[in-house]
Amino acid sequence: MKVIRESDLPLKEETVCTIGNFDGFHKGHAFILTTLKETARKENRKSLVITFEPHPKALLNPENAPCRITNLETKLDLLKHQGIDYVYVIHFDREFAQKTPQDFIQFLSQQLGCRKLIVGHDWRFGYKGEGNIETAKALGKQFDMDIIVIPPVKENNERISSTKIRQLLREGKVEQVEHLLGRTYCIKGTVQKGNQIGKEIGYPTINIKPSENLCLKKGVYSGFVSIDGKTYPAVINYGTRPTVDGKQLLIEAHIIGKRIGLEDSKQIKIFFKKFLREERKFDSLNQLKAQIKTDIEKTLQTLEV
Repeated sequence: MKVIRESDLPLKEETVCTIGNFDGFHKGHAFILTTLKETARKENRKSLVITFEPHPKALLNPENAPCRITNLETKLDLLKHQGIDYVYVIHFDREFAQKTPQDFIQFLSQQLGCRKLIVGHDWRFGYKGEGNIETAKALGKQFDMDIIVIPPVKENNERISSTKIRQLLREGKVEQVEHLLGRTYCIKGTVQKGNQIGKEIGYPTINIKPSENLCLKKGVYSGFVSIDGKTYPAVINYGTRPTVDGKQLLIEAHIIGKRIGLEDSKQIKIFFKKFLREERKFDSLNQLKAQIKTDIEKTLQTLEV
């Protein structure tokens, strides 16, 4: 998979493309990507996913912007494993937000070589969302682009949506999230050095900084850490570490039964399997240490390792 930069435009190849935030990358997204790849293969064209950073609402309506299911690193990693040829990340700023529906379709056609565009039934685009499916079909005829509309994907007669997944994550219900995603919920991130207190009390942690406004309930989880393709059981904390007067929001993972030294800037993945308890402030490090021991025991039980 190649991540396209502005310097790569215009593409010299014709593409079948889809566009969306793909936040969380759930089963509905997977269905769209399967359609994308199959259509591209049949037509001997390249598959292209177009997404945004930041989320358009984070710029245009920050007070009502949705919390994030994943960060950009995780999203690109998930797309990479789907066998997509190209990804183009639109840097969404106020200038891009001014594009009319015609400007936008023209951009897809002339700059990204899009000859077939695969979108959901409720897709809107262009300045203030003025464009809809009918607008896209009319403009597609003008710019040599066919529009393929995908109906909503449902389970138990309920639409699988990022909105539902965000709600479940805010409640810590990562097991239900796993069902809707079709995979274990995970965050990919870069290791950064912590304050070493975990190491001092015998439970060293690997730390990554989450994206702002992450849709995840603060607290302790059982899960796994993946490093260079190897997976290890872990106790994971998402929060500010109130016992040690923490101010910075971090994801910390203690790998159970194994000490692994990692350099800063190392890329890892953290997988969340089950919510264990709320984050709380303990009266002493000894109390915290005793609680971590209990968390480890519960984690081993829930992971059955």
